[in-house]
Amino acid sequence: MDVPQETVDKIQRFAVKREKAEESYDQQISPATLQAYNKKLDETLKNLQERVKLQEDDLRKLRSVNAIDLSKIGADPWSRVSQVKRAKKAYDSLLGSEAKLPSSGSPLPSLLAVEEISRLVEESKLSVTMTADKLSTNRQRLKVEEANLRDAQAINDGLQKRIARIREQQAKKEQKSPSQLAHDLVDQQQEKKEELDKATEELNTSLHNFIDETLAPMLAAEDLGGPTVGDAMSVSDETLERGYTSHGKPKKPKTSAANHDSGQRRIDELVRGQTSQGDDQERNRSNRREAAAAEMHELLTSLLDAGTSYIDLPRESAAARFLVRAKVAQFHPRDARRLRLIDFGRSLNN
Repeated sequence: MDVPQETVDKIQRFAVKREKAEESYDQQISPATLQAYNKKLDETLKNLQERVKLQEDDLRKLRSVNAIDLSKIGADPWSRVSQVKRAKKAYDSLLGSEAKLPSSGSPLPSLLAVEEISRLVEESKLSVTMTADKLSTNRQRLKVEEANLRDAQAINDGLQKRIARIREQQAKKEQKSPSQLAHDLVDQQQEKKEELDKATEELNTSLHNFIDETLAPMLAAEDLGGPTVGDAMSVSDETLERGYTSHGKPKKPKTSAANHDSGQRRIDELVRGQTSQGDDQERNRSNRREAAAAEMHELLTSLLDAGTSYIDLPRESAAARFLVRAKVAQFHPRDARRLRLIDFGRSLNN
């Protein structure tokens, strides 16, 4: 395809101008060049202001001389045609006149371009900031909506399964006789009872293990005047053997004085004496723990057998105080020697 020569000339002129522009951009700006550039800007601005003033003066003159009031024109067609021809001639002269545009070397186009680009950059930055804020908000909202959607789907699936199961059960019930339905109901209740008995047995075993292994030493310590149950989470057998002071502090171990005449005693008697003493201490420590555990087991059994009725306490014990602090039991309002379980089911029934 042949390219017109005019297009080729324009491309060549554009290439020459681009090379000149690149050469001018590569040159370092010196103070003298900057001063000349500023001077040129001032001259261009002054020239533009003068041109604007001249254009305004010419416009005022034209308005004052060629003021046309179409409403005052007569009804004569030739007068109207003559007026339109003069207006057309004036417009044609304006169109044919040379445009008052800046010269090719004027910095005005560059300044206008820089101003427009700066405005676009600032607007783009503001738009990016606003878009980022909206994006963060929308992401958070999307997460919430996705979580709500998952919950709704899970609820919907559960309801659908429940509806299907109920329909299936209803269909089976319609096919069965009353005696078969009664037999199935008895079987279901029996299964529930067995599951409840199994869970009760497991809970009872866990409770007894907790009392024997964890709670009994703390109850024994409180009975001996030591810390309240829960204040000291671990109580050793040695601490139970030594006991507690009147201030609730563990007693320090006693230091045995050296006996200068021990060489005269027989070694076998010393060994038998120490062994017997150690067995007594171990039995004493074990008896204290076991006594506290047995007392708690007996108290719980009595309370469970009595139901909501009060039972008489043989003595004020740490086990009874612990159950009251744990909101499991309560003393009689007028007699602290009587105790009963709190009726948990009453609030549920109400």
